[in-house]
Amino acid sequence: MHSSWTIQVGLVSLLDSPAPSHLVEKIIYHSKYKPKRLGHDIALMKLAGPLTFSGTAPVCLPNSEENFPDGKLCWTSGWGQGPSCLHRPRSDAGDASPVLNHAAVPLISNKICNHRDVYGGIISPSMLCAGYLKGGVDSCQGDSGGPLVCQERRVWKLVGATSFGIGCADVNKPGVYTRVTSFLDWIHEQMESLILGGRAALCFGGGSLKEG
Repeated sequence: MHSSWTIQVGLVSLLDSPAPSHLVEKIIYHSKYKPKRLGHDIALMKLAGPLTFSGTAPVCLPNSEENFPDGKLCWTSGWGQGPSCLHRPRSDAGDASPVLNHAAVPLISNKICNHRDVYGGIISPSMLCAGYLKGGVDSCQGDSGGPLVCQERRVWKLVGATSFGIGCADVNKPGVYTRVTSFLDWIHEQMESLILGGRAALCFGGGSLKEG
């Protein structure tokens, strides 16, 4: 058991009273992930016990056939460096934010993101970009692994997981995310073999973004 790893559900400020902690029993890495290479940047956490949701709800996995169009406004969030990190390389050290930051960012097509002036062809089909080519709003250092969620028919879907970028909110350098629909089979395989013992519904209701 990863005894030093815990999660807290529904916490939006480190200044608030701590939310109940839940032990992480196992971390499941994708077998093709390499720390110094791009791609397959995804992992799952198996908890030691079930969660009881109170005032919160799980985000839904998208269906494999769901299409999230270019330009759709979605939301990214994380505990990384906030506005102070703008135009600073992600590799620079900095304090974590005491509050959960969030920002609205539009999806960007892989064709545009692979333009020579943007990421020059390194964006694979299992990645997606979101943000503004003019810069100014972005995920940042410390946000890696955080969610990119889009709302469809009043239901929030986990479309991406923060992966990497060049700088923070720089011109022509939007955030790059792991495309969740590319890993649905892998996610379900891990759940079936290690967690649920069979496929089950993970979502219910619509929910709303919780403000800090």
